[in-house]
Amino acid sequence: MTGHVTLHDPADTSVRWDVYVGPAGTRLHYAGSGVGRAERFNCLMPLFFPKLSDLVLPAGQDEYEFLYQQTQSGRLNLADVRQILLRLTQEGLTHFLVLSQHKSQQIKREERPRIPLNPILLAVNLADVAKSVQNEVKTWVGLRYRVPSPLARFHLPANRATQVYDFWSNCHRETYLAKLPPPQLQRCVELFLQDACGYELAQELKVSPAVAVQCFLPLVQAGMLIVRPFQVPEPPKKQGPKVACVDDSPAILTSVTQILHSGGYQVIPIGEPNQVIGILEQEKPALVLLDVLMPELNGYDLCKLIRQHPELRQIPIVFLTGKDGLVDKMRARLLGVKEYLTKPVDAEQLRRCVQQVLSQSGVS
Repeated sequence: MTGHVTLHDPADTSVRWDVYVGPAGTRLHYAGSGVGRAERFNCLMPLFFPKLSDLVLPAGQDEYEFLYQQTQSGRLNLADVRQILLRLTQEGLTHFLVLSQHKSQQIKREERPRIPLNPILLAVNLADVAKSVQNEVKTWVGLRYRVPSPLARFHLPANRATQVYDFWSNCHRETYLAKLPPPQLQRCVELFLQDACGYELAQELKVSPAVAVQCFLPLVQAGMLIVRPFQVPEPPKKQGPKVACVDDSPAILTSVTQILHSGGYQVIPIGEPNQVIGILEQEKPALVLLDVLMPELNGYDLCKLIRQHPELRQIPIVFLTGKDGLVDKMRARLLGVKEYLTKPVDAEQLRRCVQQVLSQSGVS
């Protein structure tokens, strides 16, 4: 193992754990999560370094870079940062090792030789750090069958909130859950309703993520809390109809592509008139936007070729051109052109024209 190694969690595909090691694979430079950095950092800092609990990582920022910036500004010295990085690394390596022990699962692994840390602030013995976190690894291996990692989210359906209070009032008095004071339980219920992750719950309780997960595990086992991925991928957007745009101007092709993409259309930009027929045969677009003034093969000639093609003749054509003469428009109509738009084209006008022509052709 050298450089930058990533393990993807098969139980939550949005989560990955990264380890950065030296060329020989014996020196550990950092370990952390690829997502949820702010949630993780802002939970662990008050836990490991209470005097630095006001050090908050902004959302979307890399914690390693953030800590180095604190040395540059004089907020932290290098020794402080190395201590912080070591504690964060121990926690990150824990979850990396938990994943690596699940041989029965299909663990996706990525390995890159380069270490993308600049500068390298930490270099500790990998074997020593791995040994120091064995107890934590065992704990999370035991929790994993219900909760993959502290990045897992805990979802509470709104209609089950009262059930949580009933469960809390009736559970065994020696459990951590039973010992939660009512205001803290109420705050946790609010976090459940917001799909908070394990780190956020741990931050609220001021305990380790493992303790927080163990606290609420009975609610998971009872079916009240639903464990969800850290990030739920958005469903793929339905792709709209294909629209081919033929123009020898790269600027026009780019502009039309952006306008129609924003309207949900698939755009096939074609900058070489001689390639139009072959591309149209392959792509079978629902509409063709055709420039008139092009070298070698103009729009009128291309329109005739399309109309003569047995597989393409039914495709509606819209002229997109700088020529605005009455004769040009009449000539276009005689060729069966549906609409005639002059450049520069207004974005809303173009989208409206495409929608109207497609609707008339029975394409939604």
